[in-house]
Amino acid sequence: MPEEVEGQKAEEVPTAGDPAALQAELEASRKQTEELLTRVQYFRAELENTRKRTERDMDQIVRYANEALVSRLLPILDDLDAASASIPDETGRGYALVRENLWKVLQEVGLEEIPTAGETFDPYLHECLHQVNDAGLADGAIKEIVRKGYRFHMKVIRPSQVIVVRKEGENHG
Repeated sequence: MPEEVEGQKAEEVPTAGDPAALQAELEASRKQTEELLTRVQYFRAELENTRKRTERDMDQIVRYANEALVSRLLPILDDLDAASASIPDETGRGYALVRENLWKVLQEVGLEEIPTAGETFDPYLHECLHQVNDAGLADGAIKEIVRKGYRFHMKVIRPSQVIVVRKEGENHG
């Protein structure tokens, strides 16, 4: 029988002759080790998932920060287009060169012009400002581009403003 030491019972210590008790203690230790190993693996996986999620979030933050800046630069791009088109001399060519350099930088960060020439009107990419009748073009074709549209990493940040052909007398739902 275990002896009491200062008001507490002493734990039974298995004897060398009790293999069942030693086996039970070994199994309990193995179970505890497996549980701890499982918890460590879980925490390691959770840490890795958190790291990946943080990297993904940081990429999104940078992308959206760039999107805001690029959106604010689009009017400058429009002004450079207008200036280079309206001034026929070398000054106009200078504006065109500045616009070309700005355009290259914006393309490198993910900006692309929405194609409109020869395209059919797409309400997801284009904004129709006016409809006209033109016998030489198909119904729904883009006749004229009023203002260029742009996508940033495949997201439309400004639709193209266009004039669209609409045939007179046809049923348009």
